[in-house]
Amino acid sequence: MMQDKSFQRSVIYLCHHNEEESVGYILNRPSDRPLSFVVKELEGMDFPVHFGGPVDLNSLQLIHTYPDWLGGEEVDDSIFWGGDLEQAIEYIKLGKITEEGIRFFIGYSGWSAGQLDAEMDMQSWLVSSVNPNFLFNTPNEALWKASVQTLGESYKPLLFVPEDPQLN
Repeated sequence: MMQDKSFQRSVIYLCHHNEEESVGYILNRPSDRPLSFVVKELEGMDFPVHFGGPVDLNSLQLIHTYPDWLGGEEVDDSIFWGGDLEQAIEYIKLGKITEEGIRFFIGYSGWSAGQLDAEMDMQSWLVSSVNPNFLFNTPNEALWKASVQTLGESYKPLLFVPEDPQLN
């Protein structure tokens, strides 16, 4: 029942949460343009880029499983946030980095102090766990459904609710 259409049926990977702020990325909103549209050095390569959220749409950010090459901050279970973008581009050009271990985002989803906690208290979000295989290898169009299914039987009815419940 989120009012912001950006977040309807969105799967968000939360990378950072503390008392001051929270940062995450929408996983299941691919951009209609490849990464080469933003990074001209990758021209001719159809590497995907995703809409990470409505905040700072002039930024390019990443999550990945390549800490030895790219660095970054470990978020969970061998998933890293941020890192050396120039190095990532070089390794993509060399074919050493593939879509199965990295995601790029234009913009991000952000919450100010207490905002995400308040939304959680209002049950605006459902929380499930994630692993690298799920995050990097589940097709975009299947992420929301697969995420709901991990929550258990009591959440299955959500799978049958139309995107706009008023049209029901």
